[in-house]
Amino acid sequence: MIPFEKPVKFGLLTGLILVVVSVLVYVADLSAFNPAVGLGISVISFGLPVVMTVFAINKMRDEDLGRKVNYLQALIAGFVVILIALYLNAIYAYLQNGVIDPEYMPRKVDDFLLSMEGKVPEEAMESLIENFEDSMNPVKALVANLWTSPIIALVLSAIVSIFIKKDKTIEQIG
Repeated sequence: MIPFEKPVKFGLLTGLILVVVSVLVYVADLSAFNPAVGLGISVISFGLPVVMTVFAINKMRDEDLGRKVNYLQALIAGFVVILIALYLNAIYAYLQNGVIDPEYMPRKVDDFLLSMEGKVPEEAMESLIENFEDSMNPVKALVANLWTSPIIALVLSAIVSIFIKKDKTIEQIG
């Protein structure tokens, strides 16, 4: 049996933090195409869910499961944390790019493409434009996020669960 209270709580908290980061990027009018900003966003987007998953599993293990957790329990708890966080972030991205400011992403893509003119061959530029046009539809992006998020959540949770100490009761002996 898996107590879902902590994974859900940590998933909601993680999702909320990811949304706040997205809002801050939007308000500050930063471009994810800037290498430093893009790297920072990537580190937060993947690192935060991993860290919060570790916290959630450890807290669930120590407080709800008698300081013992098996791999499947850790996997499912981590999956829940990451999936909730990614879904909240995907819903916010849809609202941001489809309702709040539909011109935000096209504007950022145009700025990026202008900055790349003359720096990449014409064929590569045409390919970039095609790829951006396909991914800028908010509904398509939401649908893609809804089916890729469970896969990402499963993979990340599987990796994190390998490294979680399964039995903390051994430390109490002595």
